Amino acid sequence: MAIIRIFPAIFLILVFITGCEATDTVTKSTVLMDTFVSFEIRGDLGYGASTKVIDKAIKAMKALEDRFNYFSDTSELAKINNLKKAGKLVLSEEMFEVLKTSRLLCEETNGAFDVSMEPLLQIWQTSESRNSAPNETEIESAQSQIGLHVWTLNSQDKSITINRDGVKINLGGIAKGFIVDRGAEVLKEAGITNALINAGGDIYCIGSGESDGWIIGIRDPVRNKNIIATFKASNKAIATSGGYERYTKIQNQTFSHIIDPRTGYPVDKMSKSVTVVAKDCMLADALATALYILDKDEGASLVESLSDTECVIIDESGKFYISTGLRNKVEFL
Repeated sequence: MAIIRIFPAIFLILVFITGCEATDTVTKSTVLMDTFVSFEIRGDLGYGASTKVIDKAIKAMKALEDRFNYFSDTSELAKINNLKKAGKLVLSEEMFEVLKTSRLLCEETNGAFDVSMEPLLQIWQTSESRNSAPNETEIESAQSQIGLHVWTLNSQDKSITINRDGVKINLGGIAKGFIVDRGAEVLKEAGITNALINAGGDIYCIGSGESDGWIIGIRDPVRNKNIIATFKASNKAIATSGGYERYTKIQNQTFSHIIDPRTGYPVDKMSKSVTVVAKDCMLADALATALYILDKDEGASLVESLSDTECVIIDESGKFYISTGLRNKVEFL
């Protein structure tokens, strides 16, 4: 989670496509979710039709961005965050799906992933402005406003109820992935079978690129301009989280931008990164943030327990953990 809190999960992954660019490749880029989003379609529909499909995907993604925007006064998320204790709101299908998944992941990660942790983020943002770390009383007060007990979902009418005043939900660690998934869905609905969407490092691969997979590169968490490993992905989503591209300084001390909601303090693992490969980008996005917070063994155990989910964890000492399904697929440079 970041001090810059629009879509605050961190994305530290690059995509490399080998070989010469094919003549039937169509590319387009735009800015969404406060990040650079690129589309690449290979073959299939031709230039004109492919461009129209990309424009349709961008429109669908923009609509979801507006719905999940934390800073908009008119977004659906703003309506949730304006609720007082006992306030209730019937949600859109999209918002209900994201919040339902958020609750499940909070449970699965023992609270490491928590979309209600905005009060903690605000405490640390204020601390950065005043150049003084928050005290224990401030941390405890913020923590009393977060957790699964402060908000409830009703699956029958797809509504949310806020259980105490001061609750603020920020979907920055999961909404970007959901939005990328929607963009990929639009491409697939149009018959696209070979394409890639890269939203600032939240990646969805449709098909296999040129041959046996799109080539994904992992940055060195210490020398972050260097690529230290690659792997190939087909029909998968990828997201990476780490503390080395975004951080804050308070009284000349460097803090990770990622806050552990269980302790209220930044994660003290500045040279670590986590890359997650999953069936959809929403899951990859959220797990990448959660695994950065979790102990390496906890994170590895969680990923091994999930179907169709893999990870690469680089710990603070620079050691790798590669999950079973990726172990023979990662190539070191």
